[in-house]
Amino acid sequence: MRPIRKTISESEASRSGKLQSQPPTVRTGPFVLILALTLFLVLSCANPSAPYAAGKSAPYEVSKTGCPGLYFNYLMAQQEEKAGKWKEAAELLRKALTCDPESSFLHRELAMVHLRQGAADKAIRIMETLLKRHPEDVEGWALIGRLHQRAGDEAAARNAFEKALALDPDQKDVYLLLGRLYYEDDNYTAAVAIFEQYVQRFPDEFLGHYLLAGSYEALGRFVDALEAFKRSVALAPDQDQPRYELIRLYEQMGRGEEAAAQYKALLDVNPDDARAGLALALWHHKRGDDDQANRLLERLARRSREDENVINTLVRFYLGEKSDPEKARILLDGMCRTVQDSDDLNYLSGIVYDRLKRSEEALERFRRVAPDSHFYEDAVVHAGYIYQKAGRTDDAIAMVMEAIHQRPKNPDFWLYLGIFNEEREDFAEAEKAFRKGLELDPDHVKIHFRLGIVYDKWGRKADTITQMKRVIELDPKHANALNYLGYTYAELGTELATAEQLILRALALKPDDGYITDSLGWVYFKRGDYRKAVTTLDRAVRLVSDDPVILEHAGDAHQKLGQSVQALEYYRRAIDAKKDDREALSEKIKALGGDVP
Repeated sequence: MRPIRKTISESEASRSGKLQSQPPTVRTGPFVLILALTLFLVLSCANPSAPYAAGKSAPYEVSKTGCPGLYFNYLMAQQEEKAGKWKEAAELLRKALTCDPESSFLHRELAMVHLRQGAADKAIRIMETLLKRHPEDVEGWALIGRLHQRAGDEAAARNAFEKALALDPDQKDVYLLLGRLYYEDDNYTAAVAIFEQYVQRFPDEFLGHYLLAGSYEALGRFVDALEAFKRSVALAPDQDQPRYELIRLYEQMGRGEEAAAQYKALLDVNPDDARAGLALALWHHKRGDDDQANRLLERLARRSREDENVINTLVRFYLGEKSDPEKARILLDGMCRTVQDSDDLNYLSGIVYDRLKRSEEALERFRRVAPDSHFYEDAVVHAGYIYQKAGRTDDAIAMVMEAIHQRPKNPDFWLYLGIFNEEREDFAEAEKAFRKGLELDPDHVKIHFRLGIVYDKWGRKADTITQMKRVIELDPKHANALNYLGYTYAELGTELATAEQLILRALALKPDDGYITDSLGWVYFKRGDYRKAVTTLDRAVRLVSDDPVILEHAGDAHQKLGQSVQALEYYRRAIDAKKDDREALSEKIKALGGDVP
């Protein structure tokens, strides 16, 4: 089946580059803990020759064996490592080890080279051999712990890290790695114990208090978490994240005054901190202190003209899918009062008002976006989408015509003009618009595809086939065009072998698409392979349970096999789902002795 989309999709109506590339919604609490630890692990393991435990590795020194070539082979191995030639580096390190077989350092270097080769098992065996001979090798236990962790053997990793700490309790890295393992295993009590040891031994390290706070919070020890976050803030007042975690916890505990004090502290350190300024403005607004809120928002609005961080912060924290659009509206209204001609703020306001289903206000904001703005096209498309949803196709066309007047060489505006004319079934005007767009961009895939759809609705099947072939030529992985062309052949009852291949290619790209699955089933039906058709069409119904065309196809296939009960069930479901053109289905139900709903 070829689903014909009559409207601009919502995703097309929100095509802003800033919105599409916005950072993911910020997650706090335990996620930040894991992120910090993971980042630390990646950085600490990034360099094969980096120290394996803080302050414990020293440059390799030639032993007094007098073996010729020892240091030369080691230095050459280092050069091969830098060039990424791991096999050659391993061979040179093995030669060096023949001269100094007791060298823990060389064993660790060789293990890391094997790890870089993707041979973690070899690296682990080397370290196991070393640790049998030198069980007191602290750095060896730390390294094999990392190796086991990479291999997914968390129990062995924990055991190794614990042995490393038992031998030398001053290894900062190992506490963090071990705490991470316990935390990710949901063993928060053990994680707390490890991080408490860390802060007792290194009381002036803010990271230890920060991670301990996250572990306390995971255990529900909120008062302890609060104190640990406060300690981390005191130790690193220039670090934003601990303070934001402290704010989050204050807010969760209903301690708004203390949260606001922390926002003010952030602004004292950095008056341009947009995140703190926006949040503090909301806090003042909630308390009814609109003068303070407006002063903050006025300053942010003016800054937004030159400082992209203001807009990016708005998008990141207040326009995500799970954010509160009412909060975003409050902020944007306050900013727009000061800078009424800001295209960025007006566009974002339009998005927010649309989410709040306040369509007229959304349209007003979109209309304020100037033609020279990088948001202009997105504003036009989004406004057109709102008009279209409301059945105001003429208004949508008028807006696009104005956009074409402003930017006559933009093929996308001709695309949307064609779609809106298609919506009101003026296929001749739609074709003209699409052809104008193709004059500007002959290889515009979307225009060729939509033109093919218009030709199909117009009954010009040969032209539909030509356009879909052109789309596939331009984009061989265009699943919808592959499906559309294949289904068109199936409807015509021609080129069924080609149709099957086209639709299978589409399914390979979208394996769980019910419409494409229906197309394949319909090819089998047209070919007379009714058993295969039934199996495929039943699956299509499972994927899309309320489409009348798919349901009718499934009913037809069952009817061909003499399965009247199943056929009637599908026909009744199809007629219930259909709004008009119910006569043919009614006749099929009557022919099987059923009552028409």
